[in-house]
This record gives sequence, C-alpha cells and structure tokens, in this order.
Amino acid sequence: MSVAGGERILIIRLSAIGDVIVTTPLSRAVKEAFPSGRIGWVVDRRAADVLRENPYIDQLYIWDRRRGASGVTSVGKLLREIRRDGWDVAIDCQGLLRSAVIARFSGARRVIGSTPAREGAAYVYTDRVPKSTSDLSSRQRVLDLLTPLGVKSSDRRLVSGVSDAHRNTARTLLAASGLSPGARIVCFVPATTWAQKHWFEENWSELGTLVTQQLNATPVLLGSPADLPMMERIRAGASVRVVNLAGKTTIPEAGAVLELAIGSVAVDTALMHLAAAVGTPTAVLCGASWWPGFADYKRATIVREPMSCSPCLRHPTCDGRFDCMRALSASRVLQELRKLL
Repeated sequence: MSVAGGERILIIRLSAIGDVIVTTPLSRAVKEAFPSGRIGWVVDRRAADVLRENPYIDQLYIWDRRRGASGVTSVGKLLREIRRDGWDVAIDCQGLLRSAVIARFSGARRVIGSTPAREGAAYVYTDRVPKSTSDLSSRQRVLDLLTPLGVKSSDRRLVSGVSDAHRNTARTLLAASGLSPGARIVCFVPATTWAQKHWFEENWSELGTLVTQQLNATPVLLGSPADLPMMERIRAGASVRVVNLAGKTTIPEAGAVLELAIGSVAVDTALMHLAAAVGTPTAVLCGASWWPGFADYKRATIVREPMSCSPCLRHPTCDGRFDCMRALSASRVLQELRKLL
C-alpha cells in the first residue's frame, strides 16, 4: 500500500561501507521526488553507522549476517519485517543475488536494478536500467535507477551522516591527543582491505614529515582497530609528531575529524568517500582501484601513474610489486594536495 500522496520506496545497498556512502545521493533524490513518500534502506550491520543520521531515510533495516542456522534465522526475520511494512518499489543498488532476493521478497510490485548484474540478479528485476557507458560516475549510475519512476537527477552530493554528537567526540579526541582547537591537521587514510590498493608505509612516514614542514600541519592517522599495527609503523617511521586515531573512532566520528582537517590523503576506502562527503580536500592515491567511478568528486584529485595494467582491481599482475603505487613519491603527493589547498 502507498502512503497518502507518496510511494513507499525501499533501497537495498548492503555493503561495503564506501559503496553505501556512494549510494546516499539516491536517498535525497527519492525524498525530493516523493516528499510525502516513505523511504527504507536495507544495509549490512557493518555499514549501518553511515546511515543512522541520514535525514532522508524513514526506516533502516539492519541485516546482521551470520553463518549457520543463526544466519538463516536472522535473514528470515529480516525478510518478514520488511514484507510486513509493505513497499511499492524496491531498488537494488548492489546488483548481487542476495540483494535481488531481498528486493523480490520485500513484496514490492516493482523491482529496479541495473544491467548487467552479477549472479543472475537481473532475472529478478521488473525494470532493468542499462549502465551508462559514457558517464562512469558510480553516483550517477545509482541515480539513473530512478528513471523507471520518471525521475531524472544529477545531484551527486553525498550525504555524510555526521552529526553534532560526532563532531563533539572528534574535538574531544583531538584535544586528548594534545591538539588545540583550530589546530591545522591533515588526515592520512592509509589502509583498506586490498593489499594492492596500499601505498608503502615508508612513503606515508615521509609524507608526514613533509606535511609538518611545508604545511605546518599535524598528520592524523585514521583507520580501524585492525589497521593499528600498520599505523604504528607509519607513526614510528616519521621524524615528526604523528597523531594516531586508528581504532578510536566510529566511521561517522572519523568523518567529523575529516571535517576539521585542512586536507586529507587517502587510498580508495570508505573514509576516502566520507572525506568527499564532508568536503575535505583530498588527494586520492589510486593504482588497482576503479578510479573513473569517483573521478568526479569535487575538492578531490586522483593521484595515479598511468600503466597498461592499471586498474587491475582484484587481479594484480605485478607479482606483489604494486608498481603503480610504488611510482607515487611523497613529494608528488604533497604537490597534488597543495594544489587542492
């Protein structure tokens, strides 16, 4: 059933965290097109934090994916809850079988997704939207999923999900690290889950020294608890003071730290997209990453070395040398960041 004067539209983008952030312009576009409608979003528990403060979402469904019998029980409960609430349209932004199944079992009479899709997901869709071959922006491809509903949007602004409470926490953490209010900081985001996306630790250490000497700013490391060993090596390798906040923030709190920074340097990971969402000037280090998908970010620059094998995505061919990332020097990265500043 539809609410009075509006559609009930369910967005499915489960993971990963960066991809969930990239999908957030869709929530704004839907709410602006259907101001009296109701918007739901299905997301994996690990990515839910970036959506909790999204002002355009009325209902957030969190999938706590687990293995074994408990996982089957969990997804069954989730599907019953979604179906009970009733949805007119489901938009599958993930393009995988599991997301398409959720869209189908939501009870929505229309299921929209892009093609080509993986794992046979397209067979589930009632409305198939071909991916543009001319505009490679990941955000625009998401927005294009609204065309079957008669909606055209090119408003690619990301929704950060950063609240005043997150900002207060960020200021407290920086103060506890000895940084006074208004201190100049540059955030470093060195880690992701793909080794081939990483820049070399000694380069990060050298960049920390250059940022301190030439920008009169303190480097601040951001990342997850799993990244702590890498972060500590980077901090220890620098000849200047480097503040390590890895593992001390949630994703939105890290976004609040990024808001306070004069700039950031990041590999292709969730916090890079969040830096774009909060408007922090960011030098994005790319080798294996599909950089055309986010080359349109404002206040960001792609730093890369063109090579025939790049981007290799999940299939590097350089026997672990990561030549594309090795070609990026600390001085070059600083030069690109200074252009943004």
